[in-house]
Amino acid sequence: MTNEIIVSKTLVWKAGNKNKGIKGEMICKQSPKSDSGNRRVLVPKEILNGLKDFHQEMNNYFEDHRLPTTKLIFPTIYGNYMCDRNERLTLKKRLSSLNLPDYGFHIFRHTHASMMLNAGANWKELQVRMGHKSISTTMDTYAELAPTKKQEAVEIFLNKISELTH
Repeated sequence: MTNEIIVSKTLVWKAGNKNKGIKGEMICKQSPKSDSGNRRVLVPKEILNGLKDFHQEMNNYFEDHRLPTTKLIFPTIYGNYMCDRNERLTLKKRLSSLNLPDYGFHIFRHTHASMMLNAGANWKELQVRMGHKSISTTMDTYAELAPTKKQEAVEIFLNKISELTH
């Protein structure tokens, strides 16, 4: 088993029309927003094992309650894609139960990027992990999340000046 998550699709909300009695629904598009969105993201095996365990527990729960099992990791109780509103409400409840502020899902993406940069990951690798078409998008979005890099840049500059003047 490889310890990669393959990103090759994207979910979009197709709005309904209450006047016509048409419900909104989540649609799985067979490709991400851009070609660079297609990617393989290396993750710790513990993460994949945790997701597999969670998926098995969820399907066991579904079977015990005579609900359909699914290949999805975070489905509705009917085995469908969860709409973004329900995802946000679920996250909000979980965070509240832990006495944490109501962060959105992007906090995890930004935290991941910040931790990677501050640990010394290079910008190109981060660009690929984030699925950005342009490295400038990655740098413009995440540069402020790497405060230790600012101090390192100052120290490098001061060391070079010191070398030149001594």
